[in-house]
Amino acid sequence: MKNILLIFTFLLSTSLFAQSGSVYFFNFTLDPELTDYIKVENKSKQWFSGWSESQAMPDEIVDSIKSKTETAFSNKLDIPVTMCYRTNKKGENLGSAGVFGALEGMPDNTFNKGKEDCPDATQYIYFSVQIYAAGGTSITMVDKKSKLKPKLQLTVKVLDADKNKLWENKVVIKDFEKLRSTTKFYGAKEVTTSETLTPYDIYAMFLMGLEELCL
Repeated sequence: MKNILLIFTFLLSTSLFAQSGSVYFFNFTLDPELTDYIKVENKSKQWFSGWSESQAMPDEIVDSIKSKTETAFSNKLDIPVTMCYRTNKKGENLGSAGVFGALEGMPDNTFNKGKEDCPDATQYIYFSVQIYAAGGTSITMVDKKSKLKPKLQLTVKVLDADKNKLWENKVVIKDFEKLRSTTKFYGAKEVTTSETLTPYDIYAMFLMGLEELCL
């Protein structure tokens, strides 16, 4: 009887050790309105009438976002979790394109492709982070309220290899520090300069949401 118990314990521990998770899809999208620190628009034109500039997200912050995500999900699920990428013929990771406010270089597999690219995983993770310019607390600009209302939304869904849902959660945070902006007019041109979210602000917001998501 003792030997049977030892064998069962060994098999159980081996099974648990063999489990692992892969983040096959990680969408991190930020509304450009929150990061464009200067915006020029020519009201006299209808086509190609404006341009804007914003700070690029430093590579070390992007790497830390991925690393913190792996650690948080590993602790929550009690298994090792890593990012799951498609690779090219050279073995290089192929991530998401940095367009329409999306963070570049994140895993962007479908569930089935994720299973093909990371076949050793036992759990597959869909993760979405979105920071909107509306839906949160109004921003005060001197003596009036701005239309910008930043809101952070994180959504996670964990599936097994048969696509059965194991865990899901959603967190929405609406209260962040106020932003201020000023607008000046130069003839037909409208120039808006804003005190916007820096990459480090965005990183701090993300960590706040990730901690609450994985409670």
